[in-house]
Amino acid sequence: MEGFRKWTRQSLLDEFGLKMLDSLPSLTHWLALEAAIETSEATELEQLRVRLAKKVDIWNEQELIVKFIALLMDLVNFDTAYYQTYANRKLKARVDGKELSGEVDFMVASGEFEPKAPYFCLYEYKREQSPDKEPAGQLLAAMLAAQTLNTESDEPIYGAYVVGRNWFFVVLEGREYAISNSFTATKQEILDIFKALKSLRGMIAEQVAT
Repeated sequence: MEGFRKWTRQSLLDEFGLKMLDSLPSLTHWLALEAAIETSEATELEQLRVRLAKKVDIWNEQELIVKFIALLMDLVNFDTAYYQTYANRKLKARVDGKELSGEVDFMVASGEFEPKAPYFCLYEYKREQSPDKEPAGQLLAAMLAAQTLNTESDEPIYGAYVVGRNWFFVVLEGREYAISNSFTATKQEILDIFKALKSLRGMIAEQVAT
C-alpha cells in the first residue's frame, strides 16, 4: 500500500506514465470561466485576504486550514443533495495493479455519508517556511485514485494544492495533467481563486445532472 505522501511527479511518471503538459484545454476553460461575485462575497473575501496577509507567515498548517481555507470553502458552498465536501477522508483504489491509498485533505465527492465518486481534490495545507518537497505529486496520486473510483464519468478530475499564500490548480485527463501558474491569495488574485472554485461548483453540478 502506497500512501499519497510518498509519491512524486517523477515516480508517478515512472509507475503510471503520468505526463505533465504545459496546458490542457480543460484547465484553460476552467480558469477562463467568469463566475459572478456578489457584494457580500467580495466583502468576506477582502476580510479573508487581509487576515491571511497579516498571519500567513506565522500560521501552522492547522491554523491555515481553520482560519482561511475552511472559511473560503464555506463561502463557495459545495454541499448539495448530490455531492458534498469531505475533509481528511481516505481514498483507496487499485491502479495498474498497484494500490494507491491515503488521506485527502479536502475533496468534493458524491456520497451521502462517505465519499464515493470524487470530482475535486485539494491537497496540502502547507506553511510557506517549510513546504513539502512536492505537494503536486501527492495531489496527483490522490487525483489518480479519484479518477479510478469515478467510473461513471469520463470527465477530467480537478484539483488544487496550496503552499502558504499560493494556490495552484490542476487538471488530470487520462494519464496527462497540467498545472496552472500560481494565484496569490494575499493579493486581489483571491478573487480569481474564488471564481475558479465557484466555477468548479457549477461544472460539477452540470456533470452530475448529465
